[in-house]
Formats: sequence, structure tokens, C-alpha cells
Amino acid sequence: MNSENAMDAEAAWSPDAPCFLCPRACGAVRSRRPGRCGGGAAMRVALIQQHHGEEPVLSGPALGPRGSGTIFFSGCALGCVYCQNHDISIEPAGTAGSAESPHRIERDGWDGLRGLGREIGVDDLTAAMFELQLSGAYNINLVTAGHYAPLVRQALLLAREHGLTLPVVWNSSSYETVETLRLLDGLVDIYLPDLRYLDATAAARYSGAPDYPRVATYAICEMRRQVGDLVVDESTGLAKSGIIVRVLALPGDMGRADLALDWIADTLGTDTAVSLMGQYYPAYRAAEFPEINRGVTDGEYGKLFDHFEELGFTLGFAQAVGSSENGTPDFRQK
Repeated sequence: MNSENAMDAEAAWSPDAPCFLCPRACGAVRSRRPGRCGGGAAMRVALIQQHHGEEPVLSGPALGPRGSGTIFFSGCALGCVYCQNHDISIEPAGTAGSAESPHRIERDGWDGLRGLGREIGVDDLTAAMFELQLSGAYNINLVTAGHYAPLVRQALLLAREHGLTLPVVWNSSSYETVETLRLLDGLVDIYLPDLRYLDATAAARYSGAPDYPRVATYAICEMRRQVGDLVVDESTGLAKSGIIVRVLALPGDMGRADLALDWIADTLGTDTAVSLMGQYYPAYRAAEFPEINRGVTDGEYGKLFDHFEELGFTLGFAQAVGSSENGTPDFRQK
């Protein structure tokens, strides 16, 4: 990467111009008011820490002193009603509506910044990456950063130029445009996308995004094009590059995780690394939706795992069912 790349990235987005970074395409001039994502002109970060809750190839040994160097960004383009990170992604006044119309947007409901966090600049983000590298983190894990992608790209360019050697992970809901993802080509080593819904009705009901299946599958194909299949360092057991697709099990398979597995097998191939997520618990506004106001059962998760095996996937990660809020980072810590 060189200075021309950085100039191109700066030209790709400006806080003084209408923002179309994400599929919401809200057109907000973010120097004047935040976008639908809750992001303003500057990046906001909620928490920087070594995290042990990711897949073993990212976090390393569960009880080890090191982990994935996670940087949690404030705000979110998707905004799920069951969001476990709602403290940082959705500010309480930022979601208007009811169980019947949970994502009806009121002007006053999204003119403010969303979620806990502090404002940082490009140099600050670059410095945070080096602090994580010096602390022994296994990678730099950028969590929900898509609505700041051009600024993050500038930080990554600086970091690489000044000696950042850790793999960079892009941890994403997959509700991202291909054009925005192309800003990251050559800078992200590992993509960690969700494939949350293959059912448009569920995507509309729980995330206000009926276009999610189309958007997410296009985005994941672009991610795969950039980094290929997962490559693991045999000497350390840690991921070096590639894609790991996360498939979230919802109660009653409301998001059609079975269809998500079918799509991965048919489109990306059964050599694709898949993480079957059983961590769902009712959070944020899930109580307003009775069908998802409970955890995933062992039987539901087992059925999904059986389908994974029947399809012939060769690499995957399973997760214990019945996770709880204890596994969610404390975003209110100093």
C-alpha cells in the first residue's frame, strides 16, 4: 500500500458529503448529524481488550494469558432487536416502533450518536493496534467497523507502514456493501462474517433489513474473493488468513440457519470454515418477540450440527449451547 491508496480512501468518503457506506444508504451528512448507523464524522470506540470468546484459531487457548486483540466500535448499521452488544451498538433512544413495526424510524430516534464509546482519530486507532501487538495479542480484531471503513483503512495503512505484523480480522454482521469492502482489499487478512438470516421475513422482523439475505451473500462472496479459504499455522494453531463464516442458531431456526449452511456448501464449498453459533440468549428487546424470547435448545442446535455434517463440511467450530450474558464483554468498564 502507498500514499496514493490512502488518498483514494479519503476520497471514497467524506463526513461533509451524503453517506452511502452501508446498505441503509441513509445519505446522512455525518458532519451535521449521525447516520442511520449512529456514526458521526469521527470514529467512536467502546472497548479495546484481549478477548477470549472468539473461535480457538483466533483467541488461542481458552485459559491462556493472550487472546484476540479486539477493538469494539460504537454504532451499527444492522441493529438487531436481540443484540447482545446493544450498550455500544444501539443507544436506548435510538430504536422506535413496536413489536409489529420494530424498525420504524422516527427523526428524533436517530439524530443522536448510538451506543457507549469515545471518539478517536486515525492516529489513535493506529496506536491502539500497536499497543495490542506489544501486549501479545494474536491478531487485531475489528468488531463492527463497517460504518467507519475509510477511516479504519487509513489507520491500517499507517499501521502496516510502521511495522504492524499481526493478522487483521474484520468481524462483521455482513450487512455491508461490496464497494465498501473493496476499500479493505489487501489490508484485511481474516474475514469473520455472520450469515444471520436466509429468510427475508425474519431479517425484516428482527433487524429491519429484508434485503439482508441478498446483501450478506454478496458481501461474503467478496470477502472470500479477497482472502480465500482459512489458512491455519500448524505450529501455533492460529489463523493466518482466510474466511470463517459464522452461522447463528436462533430459537426455532427463525433465521433459517439450515438454508445458510446450504448456501455456503453450494456457493463457497464444503472446505469453507464454518462456526456454528449457539450463544444466543434473549437480550435488548427480545422479550417483545415471544418466539425468540428464550435460548436455543440442545435439540435445535443438534439438528443444525447434524445438517452441517450431512452436507460434508470439512472444517468447523461448534459452540456450547446455553451461553449467557457472562460471556459478553463489560462495555461499561473504564
